[in-house]
Amino acid sequence: MSEILIVEDSPTQAERLRRQLLMQQYRVRLANNGRAALEAIRAAAPDLVLSDIVMPEMNGYELCAAIKADPALAGIPVVLLTSLTESRDVRRGIECGADSFVRKPYTEAYLLERVAALLAPERRAQNGDGRRQLIDLSISLYEQAVQMNAELQERERQVIELNMKLAQHAQTLESTNREIARQNADLEAASRLKSTFIASVSHELRTPLNAIIGFTGALQMKLSGPLTADQEKQLGIIRTSAGHLLDLINDILDVAKIEAGTMKVNPEPVPCHLLVQETVDTVRQMAAQKNLELRLELPPEAVVVSTDRRAFTQILLNLLSNAIKFTERGAVTVRLAAEGPMLEVAVSDTGAGIRPEDQDKLFKAFSQLDSTATRHADGTGLGLYLSGQLAALLGGGVTFTSTYGAGSTFTFALPNR
Repeated sequence: MSEILIVEDSPTQAERLRRQLLMQQYRVRLANNGRAALEAIRAAAPDLVLSDIVMPEMNGYELCAAIKADPALAGIPVVLLTSLTESRDVRRGIECGADSFVRKPYTEAYLLERVAALLAPERRAQNGDGRRQLIDLSISLYEQAVQMNAELQERERQVIELNMKLAQHAQTLESTNREIARQNADLEAASRLKSTFIASVSHELRTPLNAIIGFTGALQMKLSGPLTADQEKQLGIIRTSAGHLLDLINDILDVAKIEAGTMKVNPEPVPCHLLVQETVDTVRQMAAQKNLELRLELPPEAVVVSTDRRAFTQILLNLLSNAIKFTERGAVTVRLAAEGPMLEVAVSDTGAGIRPEDQDKLFKAFSQLDSTATRHADGTGLGLYLSGQLAALLGGGVTFTSTYGAGSTFTFALPNR
């Protein structure tokens, strides 16, 4: 049974080699550096030395040279395990008299094949023959080159396969992107058709509704003769319901125009202090019916900005209507401020406030909050959504702060120019 000395400073690598060789019925000794290995060899010569190259105290080249320089030990085959690949490393191996190279990472089968070849009886008979050592080393280097070439070819094959897969994925991705683009175009077209349809239907509904409101008003004025109390009440219900329906249609029509990109704004110099005053006056009766105090705070000087009068009024009216609608007691306050680059109109109330979990819903179309305090309040759920969209068209925005149970403040801001 042949004995092999493993010279390896890595305990993990040494144990791996030891297990592989023991499974082939070899006797195995270990040394963790070249100096310790040389002492062990001189004490009891092994049949073969399997040595790493990079080690402390004495490296593999130095160990091999020391073995080959000692006539009593020169016949011991030395196999160097190396991850070094430069030509000077090969030259040093030849100069130190190594019998074979095994390049890391190596396969177990190849390592065991080299060990068996060097321990074969016919090879042992030639141990110490310099020419045989050169032949073995040349064969070892050639086999390593063949192995490296095979590995390179395998990697090249893998790279080619990966490139083919990448090309297929790229084609699939391109096809998917085209399909997404087509679907987006279809969705945009469908959205435009929807908005156009809504605008057309809304327009057709407004005409008869305006006629209903007009004729109802004429009847309430008793132009066609006297009315009973019940008739006046019923006419009032008809006119109120028609007014609510007309407001809904107008809001839907504006939303459809905005989503279709056909909403136009017409900037003009607008005296905002006067427009705010007029808008507040239009809702005073609504506030009085609920016994709410309606406060107005204006700056001492006139405030004129370039904006769309109708959109400005619609935004402020929506904010005021909401504040009054959702406030049962206390006051609604309107503040106009024109400081810095933005003009701001803030509408504050002492109403129920908005729960934190409901606040993300406020500016979504047709979104209505369902709370005990406000469940009786009617509406389309379009007011704040429409206000935010109109404010964006004017170059501004609508923001808010709210404390549940204490009230809310909605602020409409637009460029002060």
